[in-house]
Amino acid sequence: MLLLFGKNLKKIRSVHGLSQQQFADIFDLKRGTLGAYEENRSNPKLETVIRIANHFSIGVEDLLISELTVNKLLKFNERLAVESDFFKDFEFEGIPCVLPKNKSEFIKNYSVGFDLAQLSELKLPYVEVENRLAFAVDDLAMTRGLVEFFPKDIVVGLKIIVEDIEENNLVVALTKDELLLRRFSKDHQHFILKADHHGVEDVKLLPEDLICIWKIEHVFNYSLRSKEILLENRLAVIEETIASLKIQK
Repeated sequence: MLLLFGKNLKKIRSVHGLSQQQFADIFDLKRGTLGAYEENRSNPKLETVIRIANHFSIGVEDLLISELTVNKLLKFNERLAVESDFFKDFEFEGIPCVLPKNKSEFIKNYSVGFDLAQLSELKLPYVEVENRLAFAVDDLAMTRGLVEFFPKDIVVGLKIIVEDIEENNLVVALTKDELLLRRFSKDHQHFILKADHHGVEDVKLLPEDLICIWKIEHVFNYSLRSKEILLENRLAVIEETIASLKIQK
């Protein structure tokens, strides 16, 4: 079965313009060992065969028992070049990301023409970028809920009209003074931005006070949170709720 292996090695070296020593160096072989393979005086280890096949993108079976012609080897190279160009086309588009360092400037200048190009970009697969912005969480206002958000977490939101936002949707809202990650609610006169943390007061806005709003579609956590921590936090929420109900009585 290995009779064609040595012959194929010579063909590969010829097509790629490699001397025996150069070829041997690539695979950490001695030149004499490679010569023995090419002359069928020694059988290679399977590991060596696989490494050579993978390096030149040739099937192991083709390398061992098929006679590789120059044209066939050139086709392997051509396929590699085409596949390489193919994957270059999958450059992910970036989503501008508001970080703590440029948050103040974003708040101040968004309504008068803030240049989003000056923001860092977040590049992720499977995420639409049109009319989206990413925001870095920088406070603890949205902890203590069933889903918690901590500093350095990232949320991605779709710019949307407020009429399309449903009760309790997670949003990032921009006013003339603040950029807030909150849950959305409303009454007859106000938009209400609610924090999950009981120590943070609701923010009530008149419709004209809201400059822009993004509905959160994706969340990327900075760190992995264990189930134990999540359970402890949920129990704490329940305890705080019970305590507040007792006070109200």
